[in-house]
Amino acid sequence: MFKVDHSKGESKFEAIKPGEYEVTVINFTTKKAESGNNRLIVDYEIRSDVEQPCQGQKILFDNFTVTENAMWRFHQASKAAQFPDGMQFASYTEWAQAFLHKPLRLVVAEREYNGKKYPEVKSFKVSEVEAPQTDAIEVSDDDVPF
Repeated sequence: MFKVDHSKGESKFEAIKPGEYEVTVINFTTKKAESGNNRLIVDYEIRSDVEQPCQGQKILFDNFTVTENAMWRFHQASKAAQFPDGMQFASYTEWAQAFLHKPLRLVVAEREYNGKKYPEVKSFKVSEVEAPQTDAIEVSDDDVPF
C-alpha cells in the first residue's frame, strides 16, 4: 500500500530547449501521411555519454516525408550520418535501417501544438564527439548450454 503525495509527482526532466544536441537515432516507423505520401518517423535519444543538458531524454516524431520537396532532409541527415556521397538505397526503409544507431548533432527548435511546446528538429550536423563505445560480447558454442 502507498499514500499519494502530489508534491513528489513533479517531473525530474527539464524541458528540451532550443539548441544543439548530440543524439543517437534509436527508432523509426513507417506510415502514410495524410497526403498519401510515404513517411518515416524517426526518434532520437540525447546522449548520456556527452556532457550536455537533457541527457537520456528522447526527441520523438521527427517526420521524413518522401516527396521531392522534402528530399533535402534525407540528404542533410545522410551527410550528418556520414553516409558516403553517392551511396544508394533500394528503399526508404533500407535508408532508415542504415540511419539507426548513428550519432548525430541535431539543431532543435520549438513548435507549439495544442497549447504545448515540443522539440522540433530543424537541421542535422555531423556529431562533434566520437561515437558511443559498444562493448561487443563474443559467445562461442562452448558458452551456451544447448
